[in-house]
Amino acid sequence: MKETPALTELLAISPVDGRYRSDTAGLAEYASEFALIKHRVRVEILYLIKLIGQVDRDLSAEEEQNLTDSYLNLTYADAQKIKDIETKGVPGINNGKKTDHDVKSVELFLRDRFKGTSLEDRLEFFHFGLTSEDVSNIAYTLMLKDNLQKHIVPAIIKLEEKLVDIAQTYSQLVMPGRTHGQPAIPTTLGKEMAVFADRIATQLDALCKIELKGKLNGAIGAYSSFTVTYPAVDWEKFSREFVESLGLTHNPLTTQIEPHDSMVAVFHKMIHINQILTGFNQDMWGYISDEYIVQKRAEGEVGSSTMPQKINPIKFENSEGNLGISNALLGYLANKLPIARFQRDLSDSTVQRWIGTAMATSLLAYKNTLLGLNKCEPNEEHLKSELDKHWEMLAEPIQQILRREGVSGAYDILKKATQGKKWTSDSIGEFVNEANIGGEARQEILNLSPHTYVGIAPQLAMGAVLRVRKTLEAAKKYSLDIQQPHS
Repeated sequence: MKETPALTELLAISPVDGRYRSDTAGLAEYASEFALIKHRVRVEILYLIKLIGQVDRDLSAEEEQNLTDSYLNLTYADAQKIKDIETKGVPGINNGKKTDHDVKSVELFLRDRFKGTSLEDRLEFFHFGLTSEDVSNIAYTLMLKDNLQKHIVPAIIKLEEKLVDIAQTYSQLVMPGRTHGQPAIPTTLGKEMAVFADRIATQLDALCKIELKGKLNGAIGAYSSFTVTYPAVDWEKFSREFVESLGLTHNPLTTQIEPHDSMVAVFHKMIHINQILTGFNQDMWGYISDEYIVQKRAEGEVGSSTMPQKINPIKFENSEGNLGISNALLGYLANKLPIARFQRDLSDSTVQRWIGTAMATSLLAYKNTLLGLNKCEPNEEHLKSELDKHWEMLAEPIQQILRREGVSGAYDILKKATQGKKWTSDSIGEFVNEANIGGEARQEILNLSPHTYVGIAPQLAMGAVLRVRKTLEAAKKYSLDIQQPHS
């Protein structure tokens, strides 16, 4: 039988663990099976410390340190042992039989680890009163929060910083605006970049303000086994203090599962950001296609295997594709996770394992859009040329001036003069002569130019730059406000 080779990037089924591993590897610390095991161990240990202190005795400093070290220093080999307890059995644990249960395997591993220590007579307190979901809901939520704070939000911040820099630098660079794909009226490149930066910033701000929730309340959420064994303890207070000590918001009322509503809020915000960014990628693709924006040549880089002249907008295309994959996953997660049959079913358990993939494809998209922007610069000479080709874009202000002057049918006059036609710089003079326009209105019209007719676009761009930068400062604080693992 042919030996199966070790898993490598070339053999990975998912591209986030294969082709794109270099861009997504950082997520493994917060989204992998190892990460899930480590977070479950963390929850079990911290709960045990609080529980024994509440109902039994004070732990010695050495005992508490040993317990804390068991998750702070959890090794890959430890995690593999937990996995082996679940999937094939380990001698001396559970009679050497596999548990086929991921959370029970964590409990049995910890019991085995503390045999022969001063806590040996307290082994029954491991996982006391807990249902698996008490451990898993907190573990998954901590993983999601870490992913957001350490990877997703920082990546969006970097992208936004680039966008606002472009918006500020080119706030006054005039370009033809396009509606329905056709020249409409002039705008500025900075203003159009600012539109997207401002929209993303609004959703980023909302994303950072979502309070992720956790619960710890037993098999159907009623603290039943807790209250029957230790009725004098205020278990609601105990639960709230424990969940909040981990940097989460306590959910006081649930079934066996925490209903994932706060997770869903995160997924919806990410979907919204990704939709905005999809539109941005498509616009950038169009601007490159129309030569409004050009891409810098990179030494050795190949655009086409057969057309040497090509510099393809592949970073924006890659981002668009990955945003679509991510939103498909995020959308399913958002639709599925709030639904559970009665007090519990396990369909959410397997679904949550795809959260990391959804995060990874979004992260990959954000990085690629930024890479694309870093290769781009405006084609200023071409923009000037395009403006000169389309003086008919001034039909709007001319007809508004005529309306102000009380000219009847001003819109139809300009429609007849410009629709389906291209004006040049001489066309305005010809128009005012043929239309017999005099007085101040005549000079106002003659002074118009597609190179200057941008309204307050530069000021709008700069206003957005200030707003977005303020939002980014708050987002940076969010990304730095990370719960320490020993808490």
